[in-house]
Amino acid sequence: MIDRLRTFPAALAAAALGLVLLFGALAVTAEAAPKLGFHKVTEAEQPTSLASPPGYPRIMFVTQREGKLGVISRGKMLKRPLLNLSKRIDPLRIERGLLGVAFPPDFRKTGKFYLDYTEKSGDSVVFEYRTVVGKPLRIKPASGRLVIRIPKVNDNGNHNGGHLDFHNRLLYISSGDGFDPGDAPDNARNIESLRGKILRIDPRPDPVSGLGYRIPDGNPFVGVAGRDEIFALGLRNPHSFDFFRSDGREMIVISDVGQGRFEELNILPLAEARGANFGWNDYEGFEPYNCGELYCPNGNDPTLTSGLTWPQLVYSHEEGCAIIGGPMITDPALGSVRGRLIYGDFCANRIRTAAPRQPTIIDDRPAGFYLPPGKEKHSALNGFGVDGFGHLYAFSHFGPIYRIVQR
Repeated sequence: MIDRLRTFPAALAAAALGLVLLFGALAVTAEAAPKLGFHKVTEAEQPTSLASPPGYPRIMFVTQREGKLGVISRGKMLKRPLLNLSKRIDPLRIERGLLGVAFPPDFRKTGKFYLDYTEKSGDSVVFEYRTVVGKPLRIKPASGRLVIRIPKVNDNGNHNGGHLDFHNRLLYISSGDGFDPGDAPDNARNIESLRGKILRIDPRPDPVSGLGYRIPDGNPFVGVAGRDEIFALGLRNPHSFDFFRSDGREMIVISDVGQGRFEELNILPLAEARGANFGWNDYEGFEPYNCGELYCPNGNDPTLTSGLTWPQLVYSHEEGCAIIGGPMITDPALGSVRGRLIYGDFCANRIRTAAPRQPTIIDDRPAGFYLPPGKEKHSALNGFGVDGFGHLYAFSHFGPIYRIVQR
């Protein structure tokens, strides 16, 4: 139990008394689980993300790992996918496939949207597609355009991240370190690699460089050593991220899947995330990464001990194996948890909500429900999504998509 409650490293705590008070507060709030429930909306083929196009709250695009882009309209999955990319994708590994979808704010005017997927080569790519303006369920023929390519690291082809989201007009992309185990090539902390990062681009073609995107002037490595696309680094496999506002500040939350010991949730102002190093592979959670005798026969001493950005919540692999992060809950119908973050785990049927706070989360509670097949069973939670009305959904790798409701 203590491992789950470790939300800040002991070496950085103000005092032992502070830790006692912290754990006491968590123990009290953990008993105050909200009364949430769920109902099944529909089913997809291994869903990986879902979102509503701006201006069309009654429909949701659903990425399915094997390559189909499905559409949920008024609660029902349409029989024909909007797009089928299965011939381009190798879905044999669970961390490959069609992974993410995002819409720019001006979708209604342009019909543009973006998909992240892994090609059969193992490279990660982001492509732009277009629907007919005013008709979001009609794809323009031959509209696919490569925006950015993130080369594979080796033939394993895993740790691809794949989450996409817009903040204003800039596209953010999560990219895993691409190597297992332990990021031996040190991609995550290498500022000349696009792996193990959050990237930020303007997805319009650049007529000067010939690239399929432009570099925002405010990116941290513009004009200095390092890839200009990088926004933040030191991440192992950022499953998802989300933007929200808190106390008048723009915030970001990043869920980073750990190696063998810890899972972490990183929450901080967006301005502070710019150029931040989240510590992988020097650290896993708050601890120096333990790569073991096989991969580090001489031990592993972190090359960095300062200047790192620490997570706000960490739990151990005694309670899960892969953190599945979610958004800030904004649904007015979920009053007991509105304004909180939701997260869960792929291996363990544990779904929790947390009040975002720095430097550490002191209010982390069970969400009050278990997805089928139930407590102590493997539900294969694979993500959360929000429709245009702010309704919150959870979906399983096995297929079901559930709307989360107040009981």
